[in-house]
Amino acid sequence: MLLRFSLWLLLGTLLTACQPDLDSGPLLDFVGGSRYTAYTRIINTPADTLTYKIFAATTKAQNGDTADAPNLTKMRVTVTYNPRLNPVDYIGLSISDHYNTGDTLVVFERSMKRKTFAFQNTFSTRSTSGHETWRFESTDEDGNKSTTSFRVTLRNADSTLAYHRYTVGLQAPRTPTSRSYLALLPGLTFPRYIGFRADSTGVAYSDVYGLIDLIYVPRADNAAVLASPSAELVPLSALWPKGSSTRRITLLRSTSLNASTFAAAASTADLTAAYNNSTSPINPQTETLKKGGVYAFRTQEDKFGLIYVENLTTTPIPSAKLQVHIMR
Repeated sequence: MLLRFSLWLLLGTLLTACQPDLDSGPLLDFVGGSRYTAYTRIINTPADTLTYKIFAATTKAQNGDTADAPNLTKMRVTVTYNPRLNPVDYIGLSISDHYNTGDTLVVFERSMKRKTFAFQNTFSTRSTSGHETWRFESTDEDGNKSTTSFRVTLRNADSTLAYHRYTVGLQAPRTPTSRSYLALLPGLTFPRYIGFRADSTGVAYSDVYGLIDLIYVPRADNAAVLASPSAELVPLSALWPKGSSTRRITLLRSTSLNASTFAAAASTADLTAAYNNSTSPINPQTETLKKGGVYAFRTQEDKFGLIYVENLTTTPIPSAKLQVHIMR
């Protein structure tokens, strides 16, 4: 009888020793609601606009009082695009390429010393077939980490076209030094804070800056132009790389095309000809955008394409809705 009791006591001790500390890391969870994405989902609209809100808080409390709990020290958000960020020939990829490799971007990273932290982001989803995995990590001053994630999968019927096409919206910046950014080939838009790192002043997110081709630059009376990062008229944050070798160079030309001729430009030859046959000067920025205008561009990698200004709105926030055709 004594032996049996001793065995149960030993087993209980072992179970207790193996039980993880449920309060060892920060609380990290999504805010729910009809406007927020908080779960894995499938979409059918390229470059769709989604919003998430993530909340982190100290959970290692004593007697329900968080005063003695460790502070949160960092929040990090990354997104990984599979099979890749840019349009690719999916047939040429192996199974391991499709599932095990991808392009990862740091979307947000900030150091802090506080008990709670909330972060909301409205983002443009991928514009080519595949999935993107958003990963969130919160760290406290004891070195404990909590992570969560969701996945968005796009099934795009245009994946077999010889060119890449999508529609995106760019909002006007709210402050003189903030900007809305567009990476033309992947069809991704970024808000101004994508390039901000509070814990490393002067250090840019090179992986993101290396993608940005165009910047929404506001003008008087809610007017706007699209400008290359290399354009002198763009007052950018001190965090931006200074040299021309790190600021991407995009060349732009006005065209006489309209909505119909833009839609008909459906091959590499069409897109190249639209740029080369334009009689307007080559500039690192457009003229003031106008609804129905079509602008030809050439990226730093010699990818030719066209931008059609589908609409310009002034309320609630001045914005430009753009259709893009670009060589793969």
